[in-house]
Amino acid sequence: MTRQLIRCALCLLACLLPGAGVSQSAAPLRTPGAADRDRDGYPDAAELVGQDRANFADWFAAVAESQYYGMNADWKPEDRDCGGLLRYAFVNALMPHDAAWFARFKFLPRPRLGPVQAFSYPLPVVSRSVFRVAGGAYQSGDIQAGKLVGRTTVQYLSTYSMVRVSRDLARARRGDLLIFIRPDLRSYHSMVYLGDGRVVYHTGASPQEGGEVRLLSVQSLLRYAERAFHPAGSNPNFLGVYRWKILD
Repeated sequence: MTRQLIRCALCLLACLLPGAGVSQSAAPLRTPGAADRDRDGYPDAAELVGQDRANFADWFAAVAESQYYGMNADWKPEDRDCGGLLRYAFVNALMPHDAAWFARFKFLPRPRLGPVQAFSYPLPVVSRSVFRVAGGAYQSGDIQAGKLVGRTTVQYLSTYSMVRVSRDLARARRGDLLIFIRPDLRSYHSMVYLGDGRVVYHTGASPQEGGEVRLLSVQSLLRYAERAFHPAGSNPNFLGVYRWKILD
C-alpha cells in the first residue's frame, strides 16, 4: 500500500512540472557536430585542424607508399586501382594505430609525424561514409540520400571530396593528390605526392593485366611516362594538385 501511495505521489508531481504532457519527440532531433560552417559538404566535426592536418597527410602518404613495397591482403583485389589506393590510404591513415594495425603493415615507411589526435575512423557524424559524391553543404540526411558513400571513383573524389590547390606542382605538399583526366576523356587518374619530388600510384589495371603500384621521382615521370600523365601546367590532361577537404 505504501509503495502504491509513493507511485501516485510521483505521478502527481510529474504532472505539475513545467512541460509535463509534452511529447519529447516534438523537439527537432539534431545530430551533434553536424554543422558545416564552411559549407564544403563535410560536417565540421569530421574535419581536421591545426597539427592534425599535417599528421593525417603524413600518415596518408606513408600508407600509400607502403603498398609499393607490398600490397596488404586486406586491400581487396577489386579495389586495387588508382582510386582504390587513395581510399585505402585515407581510411588507414585515420584508423587506430594499435599493434594489430601495425601487424598488417610490414613495409610501412616510418611516418615523420604523430597520428591524428582529434578522432579516428569511423569518423564523427559520417561514420564510414567518408567520400562525397554530390555538391552542397552537409545536411543530416546526406548519407541516407546517398550523397556520402564509402567507395567511389577518382572523378567523384576529386570533384566532391577534394579541393584544387593549383596547377603548379611547386605548390604540392606531402599527402596531396595529382589528378589527371585520361586522353579519351572518359576516366580519371590519380597519384599521391609523397614530398621530396616523389609520387606513388596504382596503374589502374588488374594484376592479370600487369597492374601494379609504382613509385617514381617526378623527374622520371616527366621523362618516361606517357605525356598525358606529366604533372606540368603545359599538359591539358593534368587537372592539378588537389587536397582532401577534411584538411581544408
